Amino acid sequence: MKTLKISLLFLCISLLTQQVRAWGSTGHRAIAEVAYQQLSEKTKAEIAALLGNDYIPIVANWADEIRSEKDNKLGKLPHYVNMPLDKDYQSSEKNSSGDIVTIIEDMKQTLQSDNSSVEDKIIALKMLVHLVGDAHQPMHVGLSEDLGGNKVEVNWFGKMTNLHKLWDEEIIDYSRLSYTELATFACQSNIESKSDLKLLNTVDWVNETHEITRQIYNYPGDKNYSYAYVHSFNPVVLEQIQKAGYRLGILLNSLLE
Repeated sequence: MKTLKISLLFLCISLLTQQVRAWGSTGHRAIAEVAYQQLSEKTKAEIAALLGNDYIPIVANWADEIRSEKDNKLGKLPHYVNMPLDKDYQSSEKNSSGDIVTIIEDMKQTLQSDNSSVEDKIIALKMLVHLVGDAHQPMHVGLSEDLGGNKVEVNWFGKMTNLHKLWDEEIIDYSRLSYTELATFACQSNIESKSDLKLLNTVDWVNETHEITRQIYNYPGDKNYSYAYVHSFNPVVLEQIQKAGYRLGILLNSLLE
């Protein structure tokens, strides 16, 4: 019985860890790289004063890495929001413990406030670099009943995985690009309106991302995915990385300048 309890505990921890990861390390660094290119010299100086270095890709995965520190309360903050497919953020039931929208808003206020300590501002900056990326990953605006796609098994080029991991890492890893190469390709994405890149409302971000989430859940077929899936969604991945990067850069300029 003791062994069973331990196994169940590790299973729960594993599912929670999978739920909160997004884009994988390569995707998050690519988003931070795109953002870095948007930063003003003033913003870079403010970031360097906090971090000792203005190159934000270095801290892009910090918010995930602290998950391994069991006593770190920051590691338990939600990096996602769950919404039914027929709802938007405003009309969906809210988690009393908060969600990615409320956490981002809290971090924005902390980073901008004159009353925040230096330590709190450092934490807020690192969290924002990561969470803005998470808000643009469709499976982080997924369904609660399947843990944002973690319980949806799919076959990816003959290998079993799940829908969440597919969007975290598999599609990006298939490209075999470094994060700087991925950032370069993403910046060449052809979105409908460049004004969309300047959208800074967090609720609008997750509602926009949720439209892609619906497409993913409603994708036809038997969940045996390969080249056709790459052809359908690789442009979407690049566009989301581009949007997240531009918006993160503009957001940091607005908060730190």
